[in-house]
Amino acid sequence: MHWKRWGVGVLLVLGGLIGLWRLSNARGFQLFGALHHRVEISERVVALTFDDGPGPANTPAVLELLSRHQVKATFFMVGRNIESHRELAARVLAEGHQLGNHSYSHERLVLRSPSFVEQEISRTDALLREVGVRGDIPFRAPFGKKLFVLPWVLSRQGRPHVTFDVVPDDHATQDAALITSRVLEATQPGSIILLHDGWAPKPGSIEAAGRIIESLKAQGYRFVTVSELLALGGVAPARG
Repeated sequence: MHWKRWGVGVLLVLGGLIGLWRLSNARGFQLFGALHHRVEISERVVALTFDDGPGPANTPAVLELLSRHQVKATFFMVGRNIESHRELAARVLAEGHQLGNHSYSHERLVLRSPSFVEQEISRTDALLREVGVRGDIPFRAPFGKKLFVLPWVLSRQGRPHVTFDVVPDDHATQDAALITSRVLEATQPGSIILLHDGWAPKPGSIEAAGRIIESLKAQGYRFVTVSELLALGGVAPARG
């Protein structure tokens, strides 16, 4: 009988761990507060977002691409990268794009204390204000990961968590054709598209972004910032 009890205990622990892993990775659900991975609208409107910048290896090229196509995007920036590249962060804002908070260190905000999570958010908010951001600041967790503490902190701040529903995994591949096809297959009205402009050079991501913009425009889509997309869906602004 003891081995049966032991086996049941192991299964319960494994089931709990699997449940936590799924909860951490769920794009459209969290335990507390509001989470938006897309917006339910019929109009052909999407938000193009770039994570992990600003970085000199990619952000200037992304800005030139967006300017050429006359598209506005949302850049979820890492606080320590803002510190290193303040002028580049300010340039993104000056060119009419939205800046979002992607934590200070880009460490996973899972199994962390409330004070650690709050500091990661507040330090980056302060840096974004220093480079000129006014109004709401959308927040996105590193890797989109969340469990209990982060949603609780955000809910106390009255702040929604903005994730994504179109994920081409351009952190893992720089095959521009593959990135493009993944995005075009998954995009629908109200989608939030995830690409990256931080860390190592990403020529495939930049090339794919151009192809994505051209293809979606040809299908009648227009591009807006995250906050503009949420407003179209009737979502109140974040209090950042």
